[in-house]
Formats: sequence, C-alpha cells, structure tokens
Amino acid sequence: MNNLISKIESYPFERLRNLINPKGLAEEINLSIGEPKHPANPDTLDIVSQNKNLFSHYPPMSMIPELRESYKAYLDNNFDLSNVKNEEIFLVGGTREGTFSAIQTMVNKEIVNAKPYVFMPNPFYQIYGGATLFAGAEAKFMDCNEENNFKINLKSIDKKEWEKCQLLVLCSPSNPTGKVMTRHDLRYVIELSNKYNFKILSDECYLDIYFKEKPSSILEVAFEVNGNFKNVVALHSLSKRSNLPGFRSGCATGDAEIISAYSKYRMFHGVSVPLPIQKASAFAWQDDVIVEKNRIAYKEKFKLAETILERDSLTPEGAFYLWLKVNNSEVFTKKLYDLEKVIVLPGKYLGAEKNGINPAEQYLRIALVHNIESTKKALTSIKKVLDNE
Repeated sequence: MNNLISKIESYPFERLRNLINPKGLAEEINLSIGEPKHPANPDTLDIVSQNKNLFSHYPPMSMIPELRESYKAYLDNNFDLSNVKNEEIFLVGGTREGTFSAIQTMVNKEIVNAKPYVFMPNPFYQIYGGATLFAGAEAKFMDCNEENNFKINLKSIDKKEWEKCQLLVLCSPSNPTGKVMTRHDLRYVIELSNKYNFKILSDECYLDIYFKEKPSSILEVAFEVNGNFKNVVALHSLSKRSNLPGFRSGCATGDAEIISAYSKYRMFHGVSVPLPIQKASAFAWQDDVIVEKNRIAYKEKFKLAETILERDSLTPEGAFYLWLKVNNSEVFTKKLYDLEKVIVLPGKYLGAEKNGINPAEQYLRIALVHNIESTKKALTSIKKVLDNE
C-alpha cells in the first residue's frame, strides 16, 4: 500500500457522514455539495443523444477540433485572448481531475534537497492538499479569515519561503468563501512568479458565477504582464458554468511547456472525455444565455438568504456558496440535520490548522444550488437553529 494514503486526512464528505449519519430520507435537503441543480440547456443534452453511437469509440486524450475552437472562442470573447495556440490548451476531466494531475505535473522533486513548497489558500478545496501530499511536496497555507475579509495576504510570505515555493495554487472566485482576486492581486502574483520562478495553478471553475464585477482570469493578466503564459496554467470547467457536473468536461490553458508535460503525464493515467460529451461541450462553451440565467438565479437565492437569516452582506463576490458564521460548525451541522434534516458542510473540514487555529472553524459552507422553493425551506430551517444557538 502507498504509505502516503495513511497520511492524508479523510475527504470532507466522509467526515460529514461520520458526523451526522444521514439516513437518505426523502425530506432531506442536501446543501453540502457544490453540485448545480439548475437545468442544463436541453439543446446541449440533445447533442449527446444525437452522437450516442460515438460512445462505442475510445475518446482521444486531446480535444476534438470543434471543441478546441469553441473553447478558444470562449477565451477570446471573455478575456480578450485571441492568440491562444493549440499547444497551450489541453482537455481535462473537469477541474477536480485537472487540478490533481496538474499538481503532480508541476512539482519537481529532483531539483531540491527538502520537500518543495506548494502554497495555497486556507480554507481550500481539499484536492489541493491531497494532490500536494501525493506529489511529495509540503502544503503551505495562507489563511483567509474574517480579519482580512477572506483575502489572501501574499505580502505576509517572506522572501525565504517564496524561494522554496515551486507552485502557488489559487482559486478565484474562492471555494468556499466566494472571494474574488482583483486584477491588481493577480498582477502581483505574476510579478512574484517572475521574481522567484515558481509556477501558478489557477482553479477558475467558478469564474462565470459572479455578482459584482466580472472576475479576471490569471491568463489575461499574465499576457498583460509578460506577453505570454510563462509558468501559468488555468483550469476551466462546464460543471458550474453550464450546470453540467456529470459531463466532467474541462480545459487547461497556459504555458506550452507545462501543457506538454501535463498531457504526457495524463496519457498514462487520465480518463478522457467521451466523444459525445466533447461534441456537446463545444456547444456549451458558446452558450452564454444559460450562464446569465444562473447568475440571476443564484443572486436571487442569496438575497433570499439575507432576508430569511436577517443578515446583511451574505452575497459573495462569486461562486454559489453561503459562507455563514456560527458558534461551532460541527455542532451546528449535526443539530441542523437532527432537527431539520438539512445537510450543510462544516467549514472546519475545508480548512487546515495553522498555529493551533483553523480559520474556517466557525463557518458553514452552504451550497445554494437547489430550486428557490427548496432553498427557502432549507434557509428557514437554518434560521430556526440559529435562533436557538
């Protein structure tokens, strides 16, 4: 057995199951998983059906031409990136698989005596930490707490630590806090990368879900600063943007040298995206109507949360998670399930303890992914429990 398996902490949803022991009852409302429940565009699904005969073929690891051109048009239309080369793009099985594979590819254990550092926000999507462990690197956490408005304090990292850094992982809009990195923040990240020669992996699967200013991609800022994608890879997905989590269809874009190594690594382990899904994905990358509908629907649910919970400023800058402060996230989660059969995720499970403090200890991650009726019912249940804390 791989000795590293015993060193990795259980995945958040396994910890959640152990905490609440869910019964799978019909009346349960599960707000713990970031799985969009808004309907997908039926035209997208029809394309899958029209090409179902292609399920009898092994899919290529690379994108089919029409998907590549559609995704390149997405980059151009949204980020003014009109000159992205084919060798700077690669197909991934969604950002979860893409993130894990990218971290394995981008960490180099040969050129260092000690474990290289991989910096990441805290709290964070747990794949980042697990992938770092399996890559033989050491995760270094940058706390995003209420005191700094959940923003990464990059200037708190000293010169010696940056010199040991091989990779910086970003997520904007953030899972779980919804914080968006500004263009100025991203520019500073690129300048740090140039100075200390570390790589950047930007998880941008929530990039199209925002409620204030449109977020910037690390790709457009890198091109602004360097005129290229040196040391940068960004991951995009149709799961959140197009309500297609079951497609497991995403794209990686960035430094051609990294993309080349990335594709080689995935040739040995990766599962490619089936051809009917690729054909439908080509349509989905150009379907902006459904994305706008999503933003409107999520915004309505956050406004509903502010009304029912009687708290201002619950709407994040992006993503669809309500990041709600309570006295104790585990105690609240269990009580909410026992009394109301509503399932949420303790923020504690998404954070790492640093100097004895977990910055997510007192928070709940609540995915507002259900329809308005179910969301209203769940929020009303949450308010009942809040009132009795």
